[in-house]
Amino acid sequence: MTLQEILDDIRSDRVKKVIMDCDAYNDIDDQYAIALALGSDKIDVLSVNATLFNNYRCNGYEDGMERSYNEIVKILKLLNCEHIPAYKGCTRPFNEDDAEDAWIDSPAVQNIIKTAREADELIYVIATGAATNVVSALKADRSIRDKICVMWLGANAYEYDGGAAEFNVGQDFIACRYLLNCGVNLVHVPCMAPEGCGSQTLIADQDNIKAIKGDNERAKFFREDLPELSYPGEKIWFHHLWDVAVPGILHAPEWYDLKIVMPPRMRGDYVWSFEPDRHNVIYMYKLDYKEVMKEFYDVINKLIEA
Repeated sequence: MTLQEILDDIRSDRVKKVIMDCDAYNDIDDQYAIALALGSDKIDVLSVNATLFNNYRCNGYEDGMERSYNEIVKILKLLNCEHIPAYKGCTRPFNEDDAEDAWIDSPAVQNIIKTAREADELIYVIATGAATNVVSALKADRSIRDKICVMWLGANAYEYDGGAAEFNVGQDFIACRYLLNCGVNLVHVPCMAPEGCGSQTLIADQDNIKAIKGDNERAKFFREDLPELSYPGEKIWFHHLWDVAVPGILHAPEWYDLKIVMPPRMRGDYVWSFEPDRHNVIYMYKLDYKEVMKEFYDVINKLIEA
């Protein structure tokens, strides 16, 4: 499929088959993104991969991946979706000593390859963390490049004046750079962007989180328990739901401004470099955050009532 055909497909009502690839223990937005994908009538979640991360919530990349895997299993069980398989991802990021064609094996990598090979339609890979699993799959089997469309949340907007790097880039810069340069079908969803444009506009706070209704375990988890993890004991809080932006594109594309553009190259100093004669990507320029959040809460409520 051409990028224009993929863009038309995204905007259609066809149900898309999806692999999710996320660092679910890193923050609380992954859990909401998984719930949106599972509850959407436009998305068929085939599997969920755990990707690595390293911050204060874990003891290194491998531990971050393991904790993310356990969190994914927990969410799938909570939402009565235990039939959807979860896979452990790579235990380390790429480094400068790796050969150009080197890749890192893991069950998540094999899951991407196997799913793409066996599919009779395009597989959308929603990647909302480090790109390690996705890039390893692309390097291990180059034949899958045209069989998948990677939807990656990472880096900042091309037009953002605060630099290109953010958390997902920093977790595996080499994988990030490969993903942006390899020519795979890519929907690039930036994090920080000029005011009112990027995924940073998707915000939950102590008021709008009350849109999640009900008294069952699932409602309490998404309305009370998750926010409490980030703001223990705080009555006034807000949190960016970055990751929700990506499944939101497939669920409600009418609220997104998507364009086919030639992406810049990311330099080693984490600065965008605009160069001629590069391949194109689908780029999320802007979203209507009020409408996306409304869609999100509608889906969450239907899911937790099911």
